[in-house]
Amino acid sequence: MKKIVLVFVTAFALMFAPPLAASAATGGSNDYSTLAAQWWTWALTQPKSSNPLLDTTGALCANQQSGKMWFLGGAFNSTAPVTRSCTIPAGTSLYFPLVNAVDVEYAHDNVPAKTVRSYTAFVQDSASNLYATLDGQNLSSNAIQFEHSDLFSFNMPTDNVFGAPAGYMSPCADSGYYALLKGLSAGSHILKFGGTLAQPDGTVFTETVTYSLTVSG
Repeated sequence: MKKIVLVFVTAFALMFAPPLAASAATGGSNDYSTLAAQWWTWALTQPKSSNPLLDTTGALCANQQSGKMWFLGGAFNSTAPVTRSCTIPAGTSLYFPLVNAVDVEYAHDNVPAKTVRSYTAFVQDSASNLYATLDGQNLSSNAIQFEHSDLFSFNMPTDNVFGAPAGYMSPCADSGYYALLKGLSAGSHILKFGGTLAQPDGTVFTETVTYSLTVSG
């Protein structure tokens, strides 16, 4: 089966930006790598018909969210601006990709993990024109980590975002820049991010994403 490489372009914090009012989690790369695998599992196991990555309003942002960690998605291989509104419980951390790409493989193809990882290695050096702001302030650089995700596996649903046959996918892996934010104060916040990512085949994705966030008191 032909490999599937899916690219999400979101944003990358400016290197010398001032810190946000919200505290930025600074856990080690292993934490981010584990969360990245969980983020993809959250995104890719949901059917296309109700997938938050294809949501144009934010009405689906709470789908499959639980506990004190919520995931936010960027645009789905699209250059059209995306604006979403999302209500988040107080005390919830937000983990989201800034620039990332994933490779998923059907288990019966027995693709080596090293090969899977090689398909997304371009991400680190291929991002440009990148930004992320919360309430008009640039995201601080210590909120961002580049990671290679833990290897992960999942069951691809029939109605999936790739339009591919259902099946058991393993191994899968991504590379990307991610942000983990904690401590957003109750009330309204505006999160904006965007950027450009060039793929090895010359395809270039540029996006603009805005989240209107409401943190419940």
